[in-house]
Formats: sequence, C-alpha cells, structure tokens
Amino acid sequence: MEKKIKKPKFLIVSPHQFWGGPVVLHLLCRMLADYGYESKVFLLRPNVRYPKSRQEFLQQYLPFMNKSSEHKLDIQEGAVKGCELTNWPYVDDDTIVVYPEVIFGNPLAAKHVVRWFLGATRLKGDAGEQPYGKDDLFICYREIFNDYTLNPTCRKVTLRHFNYNLYKRTNYGHREGSCFIIRKGHIRADLPETVPGIIVDNLPDEEKVKVMNQCEYCYSFDTQTFYSVVAAVCGCVSIVVPEPGKKRADYVAGNDKRLGIAFGTSPEEIEFAERTQKELREWIDSFDVNNHENVRKFLAYCREHFKGRMDSGIVW
Repeated sequence: MEKKIKKPKFLIVSPHQFWGGPVVLHLLCRMLADYGYESKVFLLRPNVRYPKSRQEFLQQYLPFMNKSSEHKLDIQEGAVKGCELTNWPYVDDDTIVVYPEVIFGNPLAAKHVVRWFLGATRLKGDAGEQPYGKDDLFICYREIFNDYTLNPTCRKVTLRHFNYNLYKRTNYGHREGSCFIIRKGHIRADLPETVPGIIVDNLPDEEKVKVMNQCEYCYSFDTQTFYSVVAAVCGCVSIVVPEPGKKRADYVAGNDKRLGIAFGTSPEEIEFAERTQKELREWIDSFDVNNHENVRKFLAYCREHFKGRMDSGIVW
C-alpha cells in the first residue's frame, strides 16, 4: 500500500468582513489549497468584540459552531471566492493556525501559531496576560506594520488582490468635486466634523467606483487603506491626508513607494501621484507573480520555524 504523504494543515482565522485584511487572509487560504495543502477559513461572527481568552472565545462561538457546516466561501469575486469555510475549527498537532494581529492570545489552543501583522494595531493584555505567544511565528504584511521586538528580522509576506472587473477607470472626460475616505482615520484628532464631498466608506464597492470615476480628487484620512490605490486607478488625484507634522516618509517604509498617491497637497506630491500612474498599473499587473513568490516564502518561514516542533514525518 502506498504511504500517504503527511502535510501540515492550515486554519486561517478571519474577521467577518470582506475588505482589507480579511481579503488577504482568504487569498492565503485559497493559494495554500492550490499548493496542495488542506486549508480552511474560520470566519469569526460579526458584531462581536474579539475574545480575550479561550473561555470567552468558547462562550461566544461554541453555540454557533456546527461540524456539518463546511462549504465554499463564495461571498465575493476574487480572493474570497473558492475558500473552504469551516464553522468547526478543528485543530490537531498537524495544524498551523494563522491569526491576524487583532485576535487576542491563542483562543483555539493551537500548538503552532502564525501571527500575521496586517495593520499597525497592537493589542495589550491585562496584568499577567500576553496578547501573543512567545513561540508564535511573527510575520508582517508590510514593513511599516512590523513590530521589531517580536519580529526582529522583519519576516514579511505580502499578498495582494485586485478585482480588474470592478476597480477600473470608466470616465476619461470631465470630473469635478471630491470624495473622502475616513475608515481607520475616524480616531484622528484632526478629522474635520464635515467634509465637502461624499464619504465613500459605507458604500458598496460598485458605488465607490462610480463616485471615484466622477470626482477629480479623493482624500483619505486612513493613511494605509488600499482604497487610495483604487481611487488612483479610477482616475482620481488620490491624496492621503497626513497627520499634523507628518509626511510621506512617516508612512512609507522600505521599497514601498505608494505609487500613484500623494501624501498631502504640495505640488511635488501631486506631481508624483500623477507621474507614477503608469507604474502603479504595472505594479498591479505584477500581483500574481508576487503572490506566488510570497506564498512560497510563507511556507519556507513555517518550515523553518516549526521544523523541530511538528511530526518529523511532515512533508512541506
């Protein structure tokens, strides 16, 4: 009888939303499955606070888990479509659980944990409680999101998804007015009470694209959102509004140039945003090759970190 190859399994824990960080979590899940690994998404329930302990996790989620509810996640085109969704997050000794940085601790009690910093948020525990495990594998999505205390070598995995059928420029003629992105900028002290234009945050993506194809400018108070890229692709002059006293260098690290985007309204920044539009499109066209390179890098990080901690018969 032919011996079955034993591979690690992956469980991706994702917030219940379909933009931003969760999209790349779903993309990782789908690409790992394409590489032959058993990989599933455990989608957290919406409108609940993230649990701060295993007990709290079970109190919130156990009544809603169902072993028979496993299906393909087809909520939107692109990254989410085709992922395997599980409502029963079974974790054994061969399972690697991937948590984003917003999940406190290790509520699934996994022996092997990857902590993927998809944003700048850092949780803080109460006395005696640690939000992240000392043996976790820490990686960041972008260098600007890294925590060098936890990830001193800056292990980085960057996956990008772009829906060409949705995010596109349709208006090459007259434009007027401005639209605004608030998102994570809602906590900023310098956020004005009113803005002279449409706030696109709560619009469906189809409506966001429609508005961005009508407006001449798009201003974002969220300094890291990918919707600034979408605005540029749709033909807006895409402007990130820096926090007081800050400039581009405070938000961009390493080789991340933020093509097609101005930080502030200086002539130099506006010129940069307009001049690098073509490079922005070329960068987007490189996503597929980049994603495959980064999934292979993710697997290499896992193999290196968990090599002596998992069954010696595991094949990567």
